[in-house]
Amino acid sequence: MSAFHFLKSLAVLFVIMVMSGCATYGDGLNKAITEFQQGHFDKAESALQQALKPEGNDRLLYHLELAVIKHLQNDFAASNALLDQAERIADELETILLSDTLSVLMSNPRQGPYGGADFERLHINYYKALNFFGLAMQAESRNAYLDALEGARIESRRLIIRLNDMRTRKGTYQEQADKDAQTFTQLLKIFEKLQGNLIDMDQLQYRDDAMAHYLTGISFEKNGEYNDARISYQNAATTYEQGFVKQYRLDEAMIEQSWFDTIRMMRKDGGYNGEWQRLARQKLSPERRQELDQWMTGAQVIVLEHKGMAPHRKEMNLELSVNPDRQTLQLRPYFHGNDINQLAWFYVLYADKDLFDAITHYLDATVVGFVFNSFTKTVNLGPLWSVAEDLGAIRAIGGSLRVTVPYYDPVPPLGDSVLFVNGQQRPMLLASNPAQMALQEQIVRSGYHIQMALARSTLKAISADLVAQQAGGGLWSIAASLAMQLTDAAETRNWLLLPQDIRIQRIWLEPGNHQLTLQSTLAKSQSQQASTDVSVNEGDIHFWRVRSVAPSGKTTHNTPLLDAPANLPEATESNDDTTNEARRPSKKRAATPL
Repeated sequence: MSAFHFLKSLAVLFVIMVMSGCATYGDGLNKAITEFQQGHFDKAESALQQALKPEGNDRLLYHLELAVIKHLQNDFAASNALLDQAERIADELETILLSDTLSVLMSNPRQGPYGGADFERLHINYYKALNFFGLAMQAESRNAYLDALEGARIESRRLIIRLNDMRTRKGTYQEQADKDAQTFTQLLKIFEKLQGNLIDMDQLQYRDDAMAHYLTGISFEKNGEYNDARISYQNAATTYEQGFVKQYRLDEAMIEQSWFDTIRMMRKDGGYNGEWQRLARQKLSPERRQELDQWMTGAQVIVLEHKGMAPHRKEMNLELSVNPDRQTLQLRPYFHGNDINQLAWFYVLYADKDLFDAITHYLDATVVGFVFNSFTKTVNLGPLWSVAEDLGAIRAIGGSLRVTVPYYDPVPPLGDSVLFVNGQQRPMLLASNPAQMALQEQIVRSGYHIQMALARSTLKAISADLVAQQAGGGLWSIAASLAMQLTDAAETRNWLLLPQDIRIQRIWLEPGNHQLTLQSTLAKSQSQQASTDVSVNEGDIHFWRVRSVAPSGKTTHNTPLLDAPANLPEATESNDDTTNEARRPSKKRAATPL
């Protein structure tokens, strides 16, 4: 092949890449996701194992995605084994070797191991706790049942450790509120708005998880550890109340539900006479206060719906260029190949929006157009211009350099879910929103990602320029530049089999047989229905989970997660110590102020 044809081929490849972007992680799992959405879990498992490997850079995602499939197949032990391995991998990847970092810097983030976001790592423990509830359902002896509940309790304590660590690193919602209230901070935010920053990143930090607290409360309550359950429900209530509901657009009714369960545990545990009445008057409506006596007896059913699918992280192509007259770097999205969502992402997170930039754009409008300039990020190098020249960066960037960053499309909210119990309907409450967690986590890290993308692309451009100079320049200079840019890609990996949102409803029932029906509306007004019959005894806390996903009008596939079957065999005499230990409450956590 001649040099001309070689360069022509490279140019065609570059244009195609700019127009369509690189294949993302989600593209590689399309077959597995399609089978998953159809409820063909065996086929989804096979497709997943073809797309991902248990070793290598995607090993964490292999274990996470497969664990969800095993969970929905009711193979809870296998799911937990995968999640145990995923937890070990995530812990190991918190420290990345220098050699891995250099490899990623010279190629792209997908060439390095994926360690998971904070909210993804927390959902490892979330799913493990649910798996232990499932193992309790499958138990064939009372010992096995109690062992499973003990496993859920242990997992709940691990969740608490993770949540406490996250609060220590990022601060609680109350600490953030106190910070916002400080006069100087408020003044800074006023002037920050004048600079054109549309987003206060601190408000989007994933700093706590109310749903995780609530799940630990359920686990402790099932184990009869009412004081620990009270603390977890109270942590859920304050987290929902102080910012979690607002940040992730959840149902405010989760605040009252969490306080309701906090007060129930105060009554169950005893010693709070007078305090629980005061708290009930402060936090509960008259209707909920009237229900408290009823909930001291009877049975409970908790319906947990995992609804929709996590969004796919995508890739956006940007153009970096040099303005030598102003000694600036300029970053713009390609207007061919980027859709309206990509342009909106760039404008909100990156584009210049302060008064000085607006004037500069106006003065330059006769050359490149005012509208186009509205989608420009200008980096004024100032005294660093000479440093960039000495490094060879200005020459290497030249008139155009491709840069890639990750982004998410907006996530449309799903429709309502309604639970029918013996003919009476109750709304399912939006309790958590992993899709919003993913989107906001990406926004918070957008500054880091653009910084790394610029440095990565520039470093590769410098390397390509050196290679071209050694080869004599000319056409080979263009070839080297194109070849280096073709290797650039953004980090598009994320845990795709997480639900878009999590909904919950908790109901009181008389002991006996009952029929439950869940009517769920998904995207594009798709309506789906799932039903089950339950039999509950006095004191039962009975689970039913539904996974609602449906592409192209297909019916949802769901699997019930039930509590322990009635009339379990009694523990044998030889296992009394094990049984007693499983029944014995652990050392109580210190009571938190009410």
